[in-house]
Amino acid sequence: MLQHIMDELNLGLLDCAAALLHLQQLEGGMRMMPEKNVLDSSISGTVSVMPKMVRYRLAVGNKHGVSKEVIKDVLVDESGVERKMIRLVDIRNEFTIVELPEGMPEDIFQHLKTIEVQRQKLDIKRLSANSNKKRASNARRRKKRMSRLESKDPKNLNCKEIA
Repeated sequence: MLQHIMDELNLGLLDCAAALLHLQQLEGGMRMMPEKNVLDSSISGTVSVMPKMVRYRLAVGNKHGVSKEVIKDVLVDESGVERKMIRLVDIRNEFTIVELPEGMPEDIFQHLKTIEVQRQKLDIKRLSANSNKKRASNARRRKKRMSRLESKDPKNLNCKEIA
């Protein structure tokens, strides 16, 4: 019966199981939670856990003629990380920001500092989670300065009139 429902609705096993679990909860709650090790191996093979990601700054960018593919190729070849685990690749003019899984070994990290891409050292650096704090405080200072300027009389600012 379950196979017939899955075929008719074009659902996978996990989707069907989730729907049945949801219906059971609506009808009166769970009576018993299965233990973690009871999961069928076919189901547990399809469930993947996203690892925590860390942002890194690479000292190569558009100015050096790199592309996302080149950066991914270098990271796969030199660090051994899986291509699908390289997330954000944001290439700026002077540098690139990439997201890699947490837990990069120190020896690989040091090795990546010395690798050259397009005759430019990769010089990888880990970005801290609060790296935008400085930028935010600068924006607050600019806003305060602008509000002080706007509150002053324009005649006293010694601005030249544009004709």
